[in-house]
Amino acid sequence: MKALLISAVELCLLRRAPQDLPSSIFLLQLMVVLNLLVGIVMVVDAQFGIVRAVLENLFGVALMLAVIYIALSLRSKLPRFIQTATAMLLSGLFLSLLALPLVAWGHRSESAESELLLLVLFIWSIVVLGHIIRHAFELPLNMGIAAALLYNLIAWNLMSLIFPVAV
Repeated sequence: MKALLISAVELCLLRRAPQDLPSSIFLLQLMVVLNLLVGIVMVVDAQFGIVRAVLENLFGVALMLAVIYIALSLRSKLPRFIQTATAMLLSGLFLSLLALPLVAWGHRSESAESELLLLVLFIWSIVVLGHIIRHAFELPLNMGIAAALLYNLIAWNLMSLIFPVAV
C-alpha cells in the first residue's frame, strides 16, 4: 500500500510515468473500485441520492476507460492500456482524496478559499492527465494537456446531458 501511495504522489508530481507502474489487471480493477467509492462519496447528496451517485460514477469511469481504449487502439498502442488506465485512475484517486476535505469545507461554509483551492487542484489534475497522455501516446506535454482539457470538456458536457442538475 505504501508503494502505491508513493507511486500516486510521484505520478502526480510528474516524476513517474504510466510505464513505471506494473501492468496488472488486479491493480487496474482495484483502482476502478476505489475510484468508484471515492467518487460516490464526493457526489452523493440528499437531493439526488446514492443511486444517481453510483450511476454517474460508473458512467464516468466507463467513459474514461472506453476513450483511452479506443484512442490507444487507433494509435496501435493498445498494449499500453492497462498501465495508462491504472495511472489515470491512480492519479485521479489521489487527487480526489485531496479534494474531499475541500469539497466538505465548501459545502459547510461556501468559502471562496475552498473554491480557489479546488480550481488549483483541477488545474493540477489536467496537467497530471496531460503528463499521462504524453507518455501513452508519445506526445509533447502541451499536446497531452490540450488532450486532457478537451477530454474533460467533452466528458462534462456528456455528463450534464445524461445527468442534468435540476435548478
